[in-house]
Amino acid sequence: MKNQFKSLSIIAAAVFTLSSCAKVDSSENVDPITNQDRWITVAGALMSTAPGDGNGGTMVYSVSKEDARNPNVSINVYDKGFPVKSTRTARLQSSEDGNTLFNIAYSGDNGGEFARYKVNGAGSFTQQDVTVNISQYATTTPRWSKLYDGDKSGVALNVTGIAANNATDKTKSFQYYRGVATVLSLDLQNVLINSYKQYQIPLATAEELNGHCIFRLDAPVLNKAQNKLILGTWMRKYNPATGLTESTFDRLGSKSVIVDYPSLENPKVITSTVGFGDNSGYRSPNAFVATDGNIYQATQRDSKGSHILRITQNNEYDNSYVFSLDAALGVKGVYIDCWKYAGNGIAYALYTHDGTTQGYIARLDLNAKTATKIDITYDADLNFGQYQGVLVSGDEVFVAVTPVGKDGNIYIFNKKTGTVTKGATLVNKAGNHYIGIF
Repeated sequence: MKNQFKSLSIIAAAVFTLSSCAKVDSSENVDPITNQDRWITVAGALMSTAPGDGNGGTMVYSVSKEDARNPNVSINVYDKGFPVKSTRTARLQSSEDGNTLFNIAYSGDNGGEFARYKVNGAGSFTQQDVTVNISQYATTTPRWSKLYDGDKSGVALNVTGIAANNATDKTKSFQYYRGVATVLSLDLQNVLINSYKQYQIPLATAEELNGHCIFRLDAPVLNKAQNKLILGTWMRKYNPATGLTESTFDRLGSKSVIVDYPSLENPKVITSTVGFGDNSGYRSPNAFVATDGNIYQATQRDSKGSHILRITQNNEYDNSYVFSLDAALGVKGVYIDCWKYAGNGIAYALYTHDGTTQGYIARLDLNAKTATKIDITYDADLNFGQYQGVLVSGDEVFVAVTPVGKDGNIYIFNKKTGTVTKGATLVNKAGNHYIGIF
């Protein structure tokens, strides 16, 4: 593969005037812009073949923060919004000030194409004349996330070609199943590929002999020192005798991969003895650097219900930190679909649990290790499974809440006081649902 990447020209974008701007430590994973005059962009996913599948494409629409708060304002992203490039659900991120939308198209002819859009308000989004396609390195279906480094960088990830070491030569003794991991760094401002690395990532010998392997990498986060990337994993287990995947198995402790940054070299696996699920998230960031400098990471498909895990500034799991969402919420089988760190130890989680198929929202206190379900209007058709973006701006946390095929609202939570405000109405269509605010 080529190691030289040609920079693409950039069209300068007009900057939306900020009336006031307050920054926090950039090493803390909260949105630092606290001005009142930013765009609020909502995203909606279109149905493809089944209600709620979200595979028919993505629409976006932007309003002022004042309008987002106003319950008398109606937002119809499907009739008045802008279609973002993506055959299936777009993987969206936004700049800290809300003036730019970043997207990597997922699947299809343009899968893997990175693009930037200037947010103009309402359904007006101008695609800047700069693109780069990463599909030859990370396939047409990469996972990616913007790092908290002042909108400078993003990281795309993929694992391909999982196979046994003796797949083509059965005279060899079986040792492992492994795929080839790609870790790719994007320059979001100059729109070019900074660098990429590809390698196999081994587990412990005994784990590999039992058929365990890393199936997916996602949800990258930069540590406080900004010299290590922590990558979330989704694990898989094969039957070494048959080569078939096993749908039920004794899960290993939750694992993350640590690589040097910005070189992307020296992958190292770390393991939690607190969580027993994956920590790659699904469509949204899943790990954040908190005010205390530690990284907090959620688990999914955890045999003991979702946990919030802590990774110290030494880049190791802190197994003395035990935060079970089952215990905190008083239910069983909690599954975190999406969550967001809001600052000062407070976070908000979108989740479901055993005995129900609908989604709920909880306010988390990472320091006290408590969680409280928020009292909003819930519906049996509310599903956060594909949710992507929770916006934190100042003390306010914005979440789009729409049951599949039904109208809903933007909800605004005050991270300091815990108060809840029902904002603008989100107009829906049959089979569709809103999947984020950016």
